[in-house]
Amino acid sequence: MQQTLESNNTLLVDGPASVRVVSGKVEVFGALVKEEKRIVVREGKRLPFFVREKAVFEISLGVNASIEEVSGRSTIPQSWNKPLEAILSFSKKPVIILILGKIDSGKSSYCTYLINKLVNGKCTLAVLDGDLGQSDIGPSGTLAYALTSRSLTEMYDLKLENAFFVGVTSPIKGIDRIIEGLNEIKDQILQRSVDYILINTDGWVTGEIAINYKTALIKELKPDVIIGLPQKHELEPLIANIAEFPIIMVEPSSSLCPRSPEKRKSLREMTYVRYLKNAKIQNYPMSQLTIEPKKSIPKKQEPEKGLLVGLYGSKDKFLGIGVLREINSLRKALKVQTSVSAKPKRLVVGKIFLNMKLQEIQD
Repeated sequence: MQQTLESNNTLLVDGPASVRVVSGKVEVFGALVKEEKRIVVREGKRLPFFVREKAVFEISLGVNASIEEVSGRSTIPQSWNKPLEAILSFSKKPVIILILGKIDSGKSSYCTYLINKLVNGKCTLAVLDGDLGQSDIGPSGTLAYALTSRSLTEMYDLKLENAFFVGVTSPIKGIDRIIEGLNEIKDQILQRSVDYILINTDGWVTGEIAINYKTALIKELKPDVIIGLPQKHELEPLIANIAEFPIIMVEPSSSLCPRSPEKRKSLREMTYVRYLKNAKIQNYPMSQLTIEPKKSIPKKQEPEKGLLVGLYGSKDKFLGIGVLREINSLRKALKVQTSVSAKPKRLVVGKIFLNMKLQEIQD
């Protein structure tokens, strides 16, 4: 179907959908959308198409997708530009920026907007995705990073450079591993020539354990600027713990679309499918692998209920994920469903179970 919008209006599109700008000047999170380019809006995601000049859209909606027109304004708050002056004032490079906010506060949307505003200056930016339960860059259960010098409409479009496999989707189950992993990836990025390092974090920010975890994480990563997206007062106890760091608060977008646990699970499963595309069963002799944690391989593995594993090559290079489908105790070998063709040197066992359709199942 076609939809025409006058300038200064916003078209909110909830996926699954595809949108093509037939004519006009349109932005998504500050990125100019070229005419005739088709933008895919994934299920469980919402994109705001802000019309700078009268535009005609061609829209295809999937099951349960929807559109909404917001008249006379952008859904991007003016305060989203406030941190830019502070970020651009740093003479040293790279500038480390960390994003804080609870679940569904719009952290990924703000990261996308910030990327687009910074790369317009022809710089190189590293994006470190620390939200392992709703990862945009790597598969769920991992901490991942990507490099970009171009604008984008969604961080999902970024190309994975490297990842750290944690093997859980809830931060409370992997606090030490998350801090270790984010610090390790930050050190890897510092070996590259980048102007900015943007770190997105998970949405666990309330309660004593969460505050202690986030405080330890921030003190380890030592960001130059912290940007918070409070919805009410939920960040105040945490902010009090990290007062020595520069903190800038911005408003959440008025177009936030809270996701149900089922939607969040569906988005995680999409990442498993993405990174296990055309997967085959590979046989790995255990004698040729370093397995972590030690003694983490169960005595028996039901093929239809497989453990997610991370596969590594040399020098901590993340090769991809796999699903442990069978353990051959007699031959001391593992059967792993994976898209990885290279021979791994290290296998890290997670705590996520996937069925044959790559859907999460409870242990």
